[in-house]
Amino acid sequence: MAIDLYLVWAVRVRRDVALAVLVSVAANVAGVLTAESLASVDTWVSAGLHAVFPLTLARMHRPLLTAETSVVTDPVPAVSAPEIAAPAPAESLPGTWPDADLWSDFEDSAPDVEPVTPPSAADVRTAMASLAAGTGRPVTGRMLADHYSVSERTGRRYLALAGEAA
Repeated sequence: MAIDLYLVWAVRVRRDVALAVLVSVAANVAGVLTAESLASVDTWVSAGLHAVFPLTLARMHRPLLTAETSVVTDPVPAVSAPEIAAPAPAESLPGTWPDADLWSDFEDSAPDVEPVTPPSAADVRTAMASLAAGTGRPVTGRMLADHYSVSERTGRRYLALAGEAA
């Protein structure tokens, strides 16, 4: 794992990438070769497959030269231009995301549903007594959940609350 983390670090900071890839390939292949018979074809196929990860990781993170990032051979003369001030932190450039006023829509918003205050243990015991009298059987968490219009898990919590306070 340390070797794989070293490989990821090397590729990200673009330092010692070749060494990290070689060490990772060698460690992965050596791990396969020490665990299997060297005469087996499966061993060599597995060793090759274990070498693919470090090579793929290095290839994926290698910067590619494209027409936009190619090196210009002719030096471009510097043109003196007036300095452009950076935008203030509260304003954004046109066409960029997120807009500066993105969060202003949420500043004064209230929650969609007011939080429900859970019933007290006495309220739960009263509800349990009325439910037991109405159905003629012991009260369950599901029955309390239906009574309070909450989830079954919350109904079981209410049932435990009434039992603890009794």
